[in-house]
Amino acid sequence: MAIAYTLKQYLDGNRIAYTVVDLPPVASLVRITEITGIAPESLVQAIALKDSLGLVMAIIPVTHSIDIDSVSRLLHRKLVFATEAQITAVFHDCALGFVPAIGEPYGVRTMLDDSLLQAADDIYFAAGNNAHLIQVNRKIFHVMQRNAWLGGNFSCRNEAEKKTSMVSGGDEKENMQQCIERMGLLPPLPEMARKIIRLSASPGAGADELARLVELDPSLAAQVMRYANSPFFGYQGRVDSVSVAISRVLGYDMSMNLALGVATAKPFKIPLNGPLGLAAFWRHAAYSAALMQALGRAMPDPVRPGAGLTFLAGLLHNFGHLLQGHLFKREFLKINAAMEEYPEKSVILVEQEILGADHCQVGGWLMKAWRLPEEIVVTAFEHHNEHYTGPHAVYVYLALVADRMLKTHGIGDSESHDIPSAILEALRLDEVQVIMVMNRLLEGSDGLNVMAKQLAA
Repeated sequence: MAIAYTLKQYLDGNRIAYTVVDLPPVASLVRITEITGIAPESLVQAIALKDSLGLVMAIIPVTHSIDIDSVSRLLHRKLVFATEAQITAVFHDCALGFVPAIGEPYGVRTMLDDSLLQAADDIYFAAGNNAHLIQVNRKIFHVMQRNAWLGGNFSCRNEAEKKTSMVSGGDEKENMQQCIERMGLLPPLPEMARKIIRLSASPGAGADELARLVELDPSLAAQVMRYANSPFFGYQGRVDSVSVAISRVLGYDMSMNLALGVATAKPFKIPLNGPLGLAAFWRHAAYSAALMQALGRAMPDPVRPGAGLTFLAGLLHNFGHLLQGHLFKREFLKINAAMEEYPEKSVILVEQEILGADHCQVGGWLMKAWRLPEEIVVTAFEHHNEHYTGPHAVYVYLALVADRMLKTHGIGDSESHDIPSAILEALRLDEVQVIMVMNRLLEGSDGLNVMAKQLAA
C-alpha cells in the first residue's frame, strides 16, 4: 500500500484533497530534500513524546530540532522521547521515522509549532513509509490540525541550518552539505592516507613498497601486525614484521585497505566515552570490518566482493559519527547523551532532531569529498537503508547484516536485530551461515578488543 492504511482511511473519509508523492526509498526524512526539489521548509516531521498520561506528538519543520523541556513546560507535563516500542504500538501501520504529521487518525494529541503558520503554500509529510509523502495545501493542513495545540518556542532551527543561513545570506537553495563544503569545514584527507592512495594508484607498487610506507608510522605498523596475528587468518608462523604481515598473511590489497582505513580516521578525536564515543566507535568499526570480511568470504564466488574493499567499508561506514563530533561538538555531546538516556531510540532520529543531519549523510559527504572508492561512499550513505537497490548494494547489505548481528551483542547503533530474508537471498547466505560466522568472530574477540582499544587511545 502506498500510504498507511489508517491515514488513508482518515483522509478519504474526511474528503481531504491530497496528493501521494512517490520517492526512491530513503533512510530518513532529511534525505528527501536532498534527492527531490522539495524545499526543506515545506517538509514537516512528527516527534513522538511520552509520559504517564500517554503519547503526545510534536509537529515541527524538518529543518528544526525540538526542545523537549519547552514542550514539557508548555503542557505542564514531564515528557521524554517515546521508545520505538511505544511508537510502534500506536502507529502500528507506519515505519519508524516516517510517522505522519497528524495525530487525529491515531488518537494522539498534537502540538503544532507556530512557525508552520507561515509555511510555504504546500506542505509535505510522511505517508507512513520511506517511499511516499503526502502533499496538501497549507490551509488544508491547518484544518487537519484543528484539534492540535499551538505553541511557540519549543523548537529551533538546527545548528547546521543556522550555519547555512549565515553563510548563504538566506539562500534556501544552499543545503547543509554545500554549506559545509563551501565553508571549508570538511577536514582534508590525512597525509598518510594520501600517500597510501598514491601508492595504490602506482602500477609498479607491491608489498615491499607498502611495508616501507606503513613502517613510517609506528602505530599504523602495529595495527597491521596485530590484525595479521588475529585468529581469523590462522597463520601458523610468527608475524614479527610489517613485511611478513603484508606478504604472508594479509596480502597486498587487504593490507592497503586496512592501512588506509586506520590512517584516515587517526586524526579525529571525539569524546572517549558514551554510546557514540571514540571507544565505542572503534570497537564497532573493528568488529564490523572483520565481520563483513568474514561474511564476504562465506558468499559464493559469483557475488563475492573484494575482501580489501569489504574490510574498508566496514571500518569506515560509521565515520559520520567522527565527523559529527569534529564539526559539531556541542550537538554531538547532546546526541551522545540522548542515546545514553534513551538507548532504545533510533540514532538516526536523534541525530535529525538535534543536528538536522544523520551520520550516514555527513559520513557519505566526507567519503565523497575525499574521493574514496564509490563502494565506500555508497556504504556510508546507505548502510541503514534495507531497501537500497542501487550500485554496490552488496557492500550496503553486508554492512547492514553486520550491524544488526553486532547489535544482538550490544555493539553498534543499529535500530533492529532483524535481518531481512531478501538481503540474505541477495548475498546468497542463510541465517545459519551468518550465525556461524558471527560465532567464529566472537572466538577471536580478544584480538579485536585490543585493536579497538589501541585505535581509540
